[in-house]
Amino acid sequence: MDFLEGFLLGPYWSDTEYESRRHIGFYSWIGLIMVGLLGFVLFRPSLQSWILPWQVAALLLAVLILANPYLCRNYYRRPLILRFLILLAQIAKQVLAMLLLFAIALPFLSLDTSSLAPAALELTNESIANMTDRFKSFGNGLAMILGLFLGTLLIVFEGLAAIAAAACVPGIILTLLRWVQRLVDWIIRRKIWREIET
Repeated sequence: MDFLEGFLLGPYWSDTEYESRRHIGFYSWIGLIMVGLLGFVLFRPSLQSWILPWQVAALLLAVLILANPYLCRNYYRRPLILRFLILLAQIAKQVLAMLLLFAIALPFLSLDTSSLAPAALELTNESIANMTDRFKSFGNGLAMILGLFLGTLLIVFEGLAAIAAAACVPGIILTLLRWVQRLVDWIIRRKIWREIET
């Protein structure tokens, strides 16, 4: 529970040690899950209708960002049910950030499932042929074995590198969201509330 509160509430409203520890693995898992969901949506275009327009997602996200200091103020003094609802609002904020990312990215992404297998096979064959040509001086038999092994390995490595790069994007977005939220919290907490109280 401390980890969840630290992640969702941020340093101004949580008394946990979340900020003092690194959570690269946590963000990596979020990134991989988001990549998996994106791939699933690309394979099922009918699901794209469930994604909010980016304008709606951005508006709702902005509302939650601005409301955050008022929701989280005196969090630990609130009844348990209200604390639960506040955490749900924080989760909704993270989800809206991911929906905004999807809404912006999907128009630029397309996947023709009918040509996916032939394209993958052609790319693999091209990689194997290029690797085989590099080792022709070793003889045809050894060059073919090395080309098959290294060409396939290169395709696998490139695929994993692409997935890893894509998985970094959600973590970057959530990190930016945390910094934006921290700035808004600081402005409202230190500037607006202090002026009202004085």
